[in-house]
Amino acid sequence: MSRHRISRTELVMELTARHIEANGLHQGTGLSDEEWATCPPATYAPDAPCSVLHAFDRAQRRTAGRTIRAGARRRGQVAARRRADHPAEFSEALRALSDHLSDVPITSDLYAPLGVSEADYRRTVISSWGETEGLTADAAALTIRAAANRRS
Repeated sequence: MSRHRISRTELVMELTARHIEANGLHQGTGLSDEEWATCPPATYAPDAPCSVLHAFDRAQRRTAGRTIRAGARRRGQVAARRRADHPAEFSEALRALSDHLSDVPITSDLYAPLGVSEADYRRTVISSWGETEGLTADAAALTIRAAANRRS
């Protein structure tokens, strides 16, 4: 039985989809009184519903927190660990998801006239898509996974 090795880009998108499935999708800028009562301002609960962009950011932080072994381990010695830092792979996840959601590759022709950076434009695409009326958590997770599969 062969195992498919998942890339860090695919991992970010899978964790994003799982977070939305498990905790729900929050749309809109304000919280209702009931939501506000369950999420005190100083401690946004890790299991609270969140936007697609927030779930994506959480997934990146979780993935960045993974450690990788550095160097060989000698007998009786603990291997040194360093934090994984893969900004190129995070940019790839942002690119893959935003291109999938916009249905066209995002080029400088789209964001340069607006005076925003490519990353900000791509984040806006994700955020805007997440605010689509009638979007459910299951549909969002399915679309995010489709973006990961389209990439591979």
